[in-house]
Amino acid sequence: MTARPSCESLSIQDPYFLDIETHSDWENIFRNKNSLKLEIGFGMGDFLIEMAIKETHSNFIGIDFTEDGTLNLLTKIKTLQLSNIRVIYGDAKNKLSTLFKNAELEAIYINFPDPWPRKRHLKLRLINPSFANLIMQKISAKGRVHIATDSEPYAQEILDYFNAEPLCRNVNQNSGFLNSRTNLPKTKYEKSFIYSGERTHYLEYSRLVITEKHKKQKYKTPLKNKKVLSCIDNLKKPKSNDTLLTKKFQKAETEAQDACDLKIVADNIAEAGNKEWAKKVYKKAEADSRDSLDFNWLAYSVFEVFHDTNWARSIYKKSENTAVSSLDFNWLGYSISETIGDLDWAKRLYKSAENKPYNVRELCDLAESVSDTFGDLNWVKSIYLLAEVRSKEYSDCRELADAIYKNLGDKQKALELYKRAESTAKETSDFCSLAEAVNQKFTDNEWAKNLYHNAVSKAKDSSDFCSLADSLCENLSDKEWAKKIYKTAENEAKYSYELRWLADGICKNLGQMEWGGETYKKAEEKATFFYEFRWLAESLCKNLGDKEWAKIIYNKAENMTRYPSDVDCLVKSALKNLGEHK
Repeated sequence: MTARPSCESLSIQDPYFLDIETHSDWENIFRNKNSLKLEIGFGMGDFLIEMAIKETHSNFIGIDFTEDGTLNLLTKIKTLQLSNIRVIYGDAKNKLSTLFKNAELEAIYINFPDPWPRKRHLKLRLINPSFANLIMQKISAKGRVHIATDSEPYAQEILDYFNAEPLCRNVNQNSGFLNSRTNLPKTKYEKSFIYSGERTHYLEYSRLVITEKHKKQKYKTPLKNKKVLSCIDNLKKPKSNDTLLTKKFQKAETEAQDACDLKIVADNIAEAGNKEWAKKVYKKAEADSRDSLDFNWLAYSVFEVFHDTNWARSIYKKSENTAVSSLDFNWLGYSISETIGDLDWAKRLYKSAENKPYNVRELCDLAESVSDTFGDLNWVKSIYLLAEVRSKEYSDCRELADAIYKNLGDKQKALELYKRAESTAKETSDFCSLAEAVNQKFTDNEWAKNLYHNAVSKAKDSSDFCSLADSLCENLSDKEWAKKIYKTAENEAKYSYELRWLADGICKNLGQMEWGGETYKKAEEKATFFYEFRWLAESLCKNLGDKEWAKIIYNKAENMTRYPSDVDCLVKSALKNLGEHK
């Protein structure tokens, strides 16, 4: 569970905080005519701070709907005395259209938006087709949009939305994604994925000036990607004396932008067998490390490669000295316990983490670390108690209840927290999720039914009704009630994706293929973009087994593609579902 936009305003007396809803005179606010750049969802503000320091001749605005993040960023701005940042509290989906004129922003950064992976949470996702269009309207002729996400499904969805947007051009038209972005600082969240070996998906778009020529243009052949990508991602691992490999390592070391890049290069060199060279690169990484996360992961590698406890300990000490958040101390304590085994040190770090929680999730993570490292149930319970005091919103209560049920087996406390979650639930998706949890964990059919009735009362559109009916079938096996709600969803459906989801549910949960087929036909009539047709063809194959109809839909999708990456995705989908091209 994660934070959600709040309708409440935030009143702060701070010169760098802007309590505004409509367009402002940015030249007057910043007292200069410098270019204007925006980060949507700045989190704890590290990226925005680094950009403001790096580009003193640009003005930066950050929008976020978390109160703690907003206050944290304002504190950093004051401490560093940065005059080129302003902070706005609220939901960018609501504020972007009124805060900025068209073509006013030179850059927009969206780093790791919450993917909200479940279908019922679609409306909570930041990026959708209309928001992609809005973003491109606000970008200047020479502006750029930079997006990063660790979620592969969400990355593909974002790619589809922006690739179909006629106002923009994908910087990498071949694969659609960039392997890295050497011109921007890495967020702490981003580095955590890189260090753990998980892939981050980067997208970059420029504004496209619409002309008749551009409207008719079709990219028949792949275009050369002009973006220079880091060779770190292309490193192979044959024998250490491989000349080609050595050249790649040398190039990667030269092109490394920061300690994170250097550490990854050193890891590969060490794995290839050249530990002396690796040691030199690790030393460079140590000199370039800037935050607790850099030092933490570096110490871990040094210990794993060289078993040098003293060197690792000295780096861990630097990590402690640069730690600022609960997660920093938590991760550091866990790493130290796993490598050099200094449990006294780990305990002190966990105590520091306990005193600096940013949210309930961090406390739940800390409780798990303490449990794994020490097995101290009393300490774990005290952390959960602290989390309970801080739990105010639905997501806090629900996440804490899940954690206590799973890790302590305390059904009574979990039950109390689920009740609190119910009292703070606001959306249909909240009540559906809660109904599933209480029915599965407590087999309380009546409570679950009451929650579903509340879910019905909160449903606002076809997607809400459809996800509610899906949940009823999967959780209570109540097909008659679900059928009535599917009918309501059908009456409320306005978009192709709503009708497709509805047809999916009707086929899968009710087994009514004729009704499902009729609904898929309506989805086809409503489809506008190539990805909508691709998604529809996939559903036809999966739920109806109608490959002939799917072929027709795939052909419609192909006629609407713009980039080689669109065609490649379409071909992969057709091969998977039809066993052939189209």
